[in-house]
Amino acid sequence: MAIRRKFGYYPDNFDLDAFIAKYKLPAYKVVSILDLFISKPIGQEDNRWITLNAALLQKRVGKHYRRILDDLAESNIIEINDNFKMGEYSRSYMLKDEYQYAGGIKKYSIEGDKLNDALAVMNNRNSMKKYLEDIKLPRFNRTVDLPEKLFNHRYKALIYWFETEKLSIDLNKANDILESGKFREFEPNKYFSYLSAIDMINDKNYHLKCDINGRFYSSLTNLPKFFRSCLQYDGERLIGADVSNTQPLLLGELCNPIRIKQMKEDKNIVVDEKMAEDFLVHLESNPQDLKDYKKLVESGLLYESFIEVAPDFDRDIVKDSMMKIINDKGKNNTREKKLIRGALSEKFPTIAQLLDLLKSVDYHYASSSLMSIEAYNFVQYFPEILSYKEETKHMPLFTIHDCFLTTESNIDLLESEIKTFFNNNLMMSIPLKREQ
Repeated sequence: MAIRRKFGYYPDNFDLDAFIAKYKLPAYKVVSILDLFISKPIGQEDNRWITLNAALLQKRVGKHYRRILDDLAESNIIEINDNFKMGEYSRSYMLKDEYQYAGGIKKYSIEGDKLNDALAVMNNRNSMKKYLEDIKLPRFNRTVDLPEKLFNHRYKALIYWFETEKLSIDLNKANDILESGKFREFEPNKYFSYLSAIDMINDKNYHLKCDINGRFYSSLTNLPKFFRSCLQYDGERLIGADVSNTQPLLLGELCNPIRIKQMKEDKNIVVDEKMAEDFLVHLESNPQDLKDYKKLVESGLLYESFIEVAPDFDRDIVKDSMMKIINDKGKNNTREKKLIRGALSEKFPTIAQLLDLLKSVDYHYASSSLMSIEAYNFVQYFPEILSYKEETKHMPLFTIHDCFLTTESNIDLLESEIKTFFNNNLMMSIPLKREQ
């Protein structure tokens, strides 16, 4: 990728020098693994025990990753849960209490060996060849990362603002938040990750990458929301504009025959063919419930419209249930989901039919499709347009999925541009919420 991580983190009471001398291991590989317990893998941020993907470990440290993990366990640095069963349970790991509750963290360079220019060119050429073959497969069968050259081109409008190295974080303010929130006492399992997230931005260690759905990740992605008020660009505070109801909003956009056909052709979705045929015929009838749905989502009142389903429902219950329904396997394992799913089918049958279609072969295609649309519009197309317009090309822009960040003096202009973009390109009005 364009800008890789420069440092890894480990507990400050771990004697790195003694450990690598004892086991004759490269320090940066040991730190690369310990760093996973500090800046945890996506989706495992709240967990003490973490599962580590073999492909991720292989990429980080090479084929000797299991030896390093075993050495760490032998030295009572980590604990290994060997309740492993192929296809059912994964081996999991956690730091021993002595290290989990250490006083702080240290950092170490994990850049490893540098490739010479000729070898780097050859590797880039081979990665491009593998990628072009890989994208012919259905999305969830793909394994090859986006080549660096394509990554740099696709996200150049966002990468530029990181490369200026004017993004910073107010350390005094961030430390005040840490102290006043007593995170070390109340959230010790997350405390290290907070420290590393702050330190990465302060060191301009931005760690840019993307995933299979095209979502763009950076050090900002790992920064907890309550630290965003500490962010600055060239000394000016950054302000965020959040798109509200993003997933419901994009569900309406997915009800488009051209888009459905293109996604099938590109193998970005694999669905039941008969269901797809029926759904496309249904869309040709220009269903009224879809018009009503889009209007309601654009008003920002979708969740409120479902409160009447049960006397004890409020907006938060409806929102939580709706998000689960969009992303789950289609099973009603709670009362809330059963009632909201039934109400969704009754009020907006087109949306319910779309979800059934996307989940007909693999339920992950529902969330994947929404993330792909979000990624294309929010972090590829929109930033690129701004980078070419005379009035906006000098406006700093950072994204955290469906949140856009710019300097305080530019926030009004950014919000205006967001609304214009979605009106012109997706024919929708989007609700925005400004971060204070």
